[in-house]
Amino acid sequence: MSQTSKLWQLQLLEKFQKSIAGKQPGDQLTQRLKQLKKDIETCQATLKKLKSSYQQIKEQGTALEQRNNELRLKSDQLSAKIYDGSLHIKELEGSQQRVARLKQDIQKLEDMELEKMQLKEDLKQEWQREKSALDVLTVKYKELHGQYLKEKEEIKKQAVETARKIEALIGSLDKDLYQQYQQLKIKYPDPVGRVTKDACSGCHLGISFDKIKELKYEKDLVNCNHCGRLLFWDPVIPE
Repeated sequence: MSQTSKLWQLQLLEKFQKSIAGKQPGDQLTQRLKQLKKDIETCQATLKKLKSSYQQIKEQGTALEQRNNELRLKSDQLSAKIYDGSLHIKELEGSQQRVARLKQDIQKLEDMELEKMQLKEDLKQEWQREKSALDVLTVKYKELHGQYLKEKEEIKKQAVETARKIEALIGSLDKDLYQQYQQLKIKYPDPVGRVTKDACSGCHLGISFDKIKELKYEKDLVNCNHCGRLLFWDPVIPE
């Protein structure tokens, strides 16, 4: 490989190195991960809310059951007195009325308990649906995150390999030539011009016949007669 072709390869590698510096996996993958994370957080918040509602209704149901048991006990105690003959005739009618009212209250409490039980069942089913949706989202997120890490690792490997190739190329170059390359790089990001169809790839202007001859026979280093870039002779037209 000639010195100028090495410079051309160095230029390509440096351009590639610059393109992957700080590069992250594709925007589309990143956006999908962000959206999945947002969806997961929404599901988690919903599940937390459902759990809180379920616990609240459960506590209300327990309180209703406790109150119902208290009323039943009172009703049973009053009923026992009514039938054991321990009450006077005047007390009997009042006790019967109280028992009737207690039974009405008990019926209302039982209806409320049933409503709470149904609400608990509805919340439980909704929680299960949300949990299933969360499980699906979590699996998708893990799969995409694995793909993200894989792509990130690949980019890292490319960066390391490119740096190694650049270092090897620089080590194989003539020091004065590399110095000239560096000086031209201050002016141009691409200090080496590839010559195809007798034109410099840097400035896209034609190269003189004399310089083309010098390039073909590799007599010496050749600079573009228009922009001053170092020229690399490669007559193959890039696809």
